[in-house]
Amino acid sequence: MTRSTSQAVTEVLQAATEPLTIAEIMQRIEPMQVLRTAKPKATVRSALFENARVATLGGRPARYVWWPKHLQGCCFRQPLAQMNFTTGELPVTTEVWSALWPDFLASKLKPVAITIELDNGPTLTTKVEHLRAGKPIWGLVGEPKLAEWCRSLAAGPDDDLILRVLDVQRRRYGLSLERAATLDATERRERDEYLMEEALEVVRASHEEVALHHHLIPRLVARDLYRYSVPPSPLGRVLRADLRFVISDDTGATFTARLVERAEAERHPYDNSLTDGRPKGHWLTPESDEERRAWGEYLFDQGMEYRWAEQDRMAEAYYRAALMVDPGHADAWVHVGNTRLDEGLLDEALENYLTAEAAALERTIGDPATYEGPFWLDLDSRPYMRALHGKGLALWRLGRRDEAAAAFRQQLELNPNDNQGVRFMLPDLEAGLSWEESTARFEESEQSRSDDAAFSS
Repeated sequence: MTRSTSQAVTEVLQAATEPLTIAEIMQRIEPMQVLRTAKPKATVRSALFENARVATLGGRPARYVWWPKHLQGCCFRQPLAQMNFTTGELPVTTEVWSALWPDFLASKLKPVAITIELDNGPTLTTKVEHLRAGKPIWGLVGEPKLAEWCRSLAAGPDDDLILRVLDVQRRRYGLSLERAATLDATERRERDEYLMEEALEVVRASHEEVALHHHLIPRLVARDLYRYSVPPSPLGRVLRADLRFVISDDTGATFTARLVERAEAERHPYDNSLTDGRPKGHWLTPESDEERRAWGEYLFDQGMEYRWAEQDRMAEAYYRAALMVDPGHADAWVHVGNTRLDEGLLDEALENYLTAEAAALERTIGDPATYEGPFWLDLDSRPYMRALHGKGLALWRLGRRDEAAAAFRQQLELNPNDNQGVRFMLPDLEAGLSWEESTARFEESEQSRSDDAAFSS
């Protein structure tokens, strides 16, 4: 039977017991009946590049593997923060998605049945499906057995699930619960650091954005980064925690400096600080504390320009650049937190707001009780007030209503004029309504008001 080069490359890599160079792949293809091309080496390269189940380990010469073979025995961490404990809907991380559906592209986006064995519980036959229209969010649509199993173990949003790959070919997986209280934080931190170093190497070798699902995760799996009983944190979270990276919707990664340098070169072909407001020197190498803060303010302002232009990815790149040069810039932390809040990454948003609050207290506010300026009317106080507001919103959406109410009450005490409008949220909070219930109530009220206006006209 005559094969295409792509089919032949697939067969060779699936059968290989070790990584192969292009020369070794071509040598193994030679005896096979393959459609001949004018440039066989280029054809093999193209087949390797286009196959999402092929990963390179890098090096010179580069070596290639069929990365799904490396999934066997791997463990992946799945936080429960986004799970619906009533329906069992569970948005999964990009690496869990990759493990459950390693042939995503090859299967033409049709979900494949998978079997998940719950630790000391039932076995699920389910599939990964698209959960949110217009967003790259995949997971289990609704699994009552999973929800019941989690409730029986008193699992909470701070706990994690550990997915073990039992049989790649048969799509069999094991799922166990890791409680936050029993987590070995030191070991996971070591795993995260190792994961970060390997990711750095991969992204550094690329000149453009690296796709997590089709590029970065396969390489990390092929490097056996997930063969530990205590797996690392989700890759997207690890990368977002490092200011050097910008992540796009948890699908692609690139360097903050790469984006900013390119944008600065396009915006400022000539360095004329008298007309464009740029500080002296270079933002990555400030020579004094004054210069460092000046660059932080400049970069943050540019981020706001991109935000107003609705270019959110570039806005975040500039916010992160501002924090790389000036980690005490509270407003930059707030706006990174706003981005995470919009993405529904509530625990990460809260971390950013808390960091912003601490930075504002240290740099500007000191003790709020003795602060001399009027809160909010004094522009220097606004980063602190925005941090409090973001913290309250994140806490509320996380279900921590008492803490959210305390944050909003503090805002009202500091600024009775309530320029941020927390007085409209406090009644629902104090009535015990969840964020979702309050939002639904507001939308019903708006719809009713709209209907009344239409009727009266």
